[in-house]
Amino acid sequence: MLSTLLLTVAAAAPPPVHGRDLVAVQAGTIHVVEEGRVIEGGGTVLIRDGKIVGVGQDVDIPDDARVVDYGPTAVIIPGLVAADSGFGGRSPSGRTADPGLAAIDQVDTYGTYASTLAGGVTTAYVSPARRRLIAGHGAVVKLGGTAGKGRVLDDASAIHGSISADARSTPGYWEPPVPATVDVGLGVERPQLPRTTMGAMIALRELLALAADPKASEEYGPATGADLSAMIKAGKRWRMRAETENEIRALLEFFDENNLPLVLTGAGRGGKLAEAIAKSGTPVIVPAAVLPNAKPRDLGKSEEAVWPDQKLASTLSAAGVKVVVVPPLDYPISDLRFYADLARRGGMTPETALAAITLDAATVLGVEKRVGSLSAGKDADLVVLNGSPLAPTSSVLATWIDGDIAWKAHESESVVLEVDHLYVGNGETLSPGQILMENGRIVEVGRRVAHPIGCTVVRGTGAMPGMIDTLGHLGLEGSSKVPATRFKYSRMLETGDFADRRVAQAGVTTVLMTPRGIGGSGTPALAYKPASEDLERMVVADPAVMHMQWSNSNRLKSGLQVKSILQKATEYKKKWEDYEEAIAKWVPPPPEPPEEEKEDDDEEDEEESENGEDKDEEKSKKKKKKKKKDDDPPIPVTGVWLAESASVGEDGECVRLRMQLLDTDGTLEGYLRCDAVSETLVAVEGKRDEHSVDLTGFGSMGDVAVSAKTEKGKLLGQVVVGDVEVCFQAEQTSKEYVVAKRGERRKEKRPEKAKAPKGKPKVPGINADLEPFRAALQGEKAVVVRVERQDEILDCVDAFESFGIQPILFGANDAWKVSDKIVGRVRGVLLNHRVIYSDSKMGTRKRNRYAELANAGIPVAFHSSAEEGAAELPLVAAYAVSQGMSPAGAVHALTQGAAEMMEIDGRVGSLKPGLDADVLLLDGDPLDLGTSILRVWVDGREVRLH
Repeated sequence: MLSTLLLTVAAAAPPPVHGRDLVAVQAGTIHVVEEGRVIEGGGTVLIRDGKIVGVGQDVDIPDDARVVDYGPTAVIIPGLVAADSGFGGRSPSGRTADPGLAAIDQVDTYGTYASTLAGGVTTAYVSPARRRLIAGHGAVVKLGGTAGKGRVLDDASAIHGSISADARSTPGYWEPPVPATVDVGLGVERPQLPRTTMGAMIALRELLALAADPKASEEYGPATGADLSAMIKAGKRWRMRAETENEIRALLEFFDENNLPLVLTGAGRGGKLAEAIAKSGTPVIVPAAVLPNAKPRDLGKSEEAVWPDQKLASTLSAAGVKVVVVPPLDYPISDLRFYADLARRGGMTPETALAAITLDAATVLGVEKRVGSLSAGKDADLVVLNGSPLAPTSSVLATWIDGDIAWKAHESESVVLEVDHLYVGNGETLSPGQILMENGRIVEVGRRVAHPIGCTVVRGTGAMPGMIDTLGHLGLEGSSKVPATRFKYSRMLETGDFADRRVAQAGVTTVLMTPRGIGGSGTPALAYKPASEDLERMVVADPAVMHMQWSNSNRLKSGLQVKSILQKATEYKKKWEDYEEAIAKWVPPPPEPPEEEKEDDDEEDEEESENGEDKDEEKSKKKKKKKKKDDDPPIPVTGVWLAESASVGEDGECVRLRMQLLDTDGTLEGYLRCDAVSETLVAVEGKRDEHSVDLTGFGSMGDVAVSAKTEKGKLLGQVVVGDVEVCFQAEQTSKEYVVAKRGERRKEKRPEKAKAPKGKPKVPGINADLEPFRAALQGEKAVVVRVERQDEILDCVDAFESFGIQPILFGANDAWKVSDKIVGRVRGVLLNHRVIYSDSKMGTRKRNRYAELANAGIPVAFHSSAEEGAAELPLVAAYAVSQGMSPAGAVHALTQGAAEMMEIDGRVGSLKPGLDADVLLLDGDPLDLGTSILRVWVDGREVRLH
């Protein structure tokens, strides 16, 4: 039953005192548990001095309260109560009945139970022992909070015993006489009850009689009567194990006859007695019928073999029995939610199953006034989950005891989106759908995906891939310069600014950065992700495509330069193909020793023959000296150095460190990125002396000092900022200085060319201007060509086809007029922003050019031709939909279709495992004008404006 009622302290209680111990814990959903109440749409648990003050949606939070908000997708439930556990005693008394054996004496109330708290279990029953008719009295303790007595809820919770097979195997009792004499002897072993179910009932009657008249008993022990009498007078329940129908019937009759409170445990074959158990009012503690994390059991092939009843909890619950769920005997209680979910087999409701490990468990243990539900006045024991309480994919984010965090999950990079409609990008929609993002990439997509422990779970209406602006100017800062064909835009990139993040939050996560003009020999366009926080992952392709101009004011010259470039690229490609064919056939000659080495050997031989042993000794010393000198020569430090797990401080917290260095004759300069020492990129400079590297710079936290040394190809050292010290061991991932130098370019010495072996085919020279076109001829890159008129469009397509290339037509105002002649011959068309075209010959009829080309089988994509104006790109597509274009086709043109057209679909464009985790969370259908983009992830990290 849903409820948004505010639970407050009773009127008689004093008003809360505002102070530093006031905490407000918030989440999207709160399960109060009492009466099945659930608060949805956001709620608060207000805590003062370790006690719950109020629970509800409209809780008045004082200004001085500390607010801990777990977000709208988090779920709060009461701390779980394990009505049985493996903690406490394992060795029973020698007597068949020893009610004085205390479980509290055998449990460590100062212990650390992190693995159990990680499962959300805050309270546990501790047994005194097992395998006895009366093993002692159990206790109920908390697994966190104030150590010692502060964790004890009840040091004498129940009289703990069993009449099942485990108790019937009690050995005989033997106590040697003191002193042992020849006359007395060593005594004899005295048989003990029970041996059968009937024997157990006889023994119980004798024990009740002994408790009624406490006195020393030779059979049961001197203190047994008195201890049992005290427990009975205190009104303690009898917690007795029984498995078979006969055992259960015997216990029910005995305790009804003697008017004693009973709690059944086990009851493995009690399904048929559900009505009788319910009538007696006896609660039942049901151990799970499976053994998880273990080899499956062989239960026997005969008809008499006893198979576990996995529907027992549901059967008993349906009959009206209060059911409490516990793990199998001696199994960890950290998986208590799993066992409760399993107990639903047969029809138990999720609300009842949750109560079976919270409030009902607390009630059976007699501690319901302290724990088990989220009610005012109770202990502030609660569990924060990232999903539904019993969902197998949910995991614990934090466990609170007495108003303090007793355990919390490590921060995880794993994010799971659970949505009603998942738009994959290829036209497919999963309803519902889920996506797992981890380490910047998509790991899994489906209706249900894995939920790593501690992962962040986000729920919403819809999700889709990040959109792609196939021709934008974001990042050019108003520049109208046309770069050289070989120019690399990636050299000028830095992590995104406010405008970049705004564009991403509008849904555009990838931009084809294109100059405002086109050079005669072709102009490159960079595919990059402006809002990415990782410089290495920011670049999708450089260049991604080449832009060319077909049309010319002199129509006789249209396309001449394009054909010339393609012809040169074809010849260039042929040279490389010839070389690759020749090198594949070439057989290297056997290696010959260098001439100098030969001469040295000859001279040494002559000297050795003339000078004998003295010369030999001198030669040996020279060799040792030379070997020592060449042992570990200094390595070049120019390039990128990366440490994925640099450690900070004494606790060894792991961080990521990245350096880009340029070594110019011992003078170093470059950049350092490490969030532990600076929130911004740090420009560093310094010197390098043989194996040592010393750098200085200034970051957001102050002066930065780097001292390191090269050793075995690695860079080992420390980064110091004030009191913060980061130790790192970095590996060189690149030997190029990828960040463009500002100011004057330094001249670098070219390495001497090694002499090629005789007969080896000569490598063709690299022509950076033609390399992108060679890739296009090989089908690895795309070419965008600007062309407008229908006759030029046909000439252009024919020309490119003769070179084996399918071009992307840009502008192409008349493409719809010749769509039947170019379909299947072009990669796609980038129309201008005029979606609707009115033809005077057609009267009032309007043409949706995007829709007509798409319907004709010609791929289309959208572009902004703007900088931060890229944020309005989705509106261009939405307008096209409003004018008759297919919504699915428009989404495809913004995502996977655009990525395939630009040859970048191996990184972006769709929700597919292995691709970059660029995802949009929506509150409705894509391109619906009423839909908003709620959250955006780029490379698996959420994009935030601040």
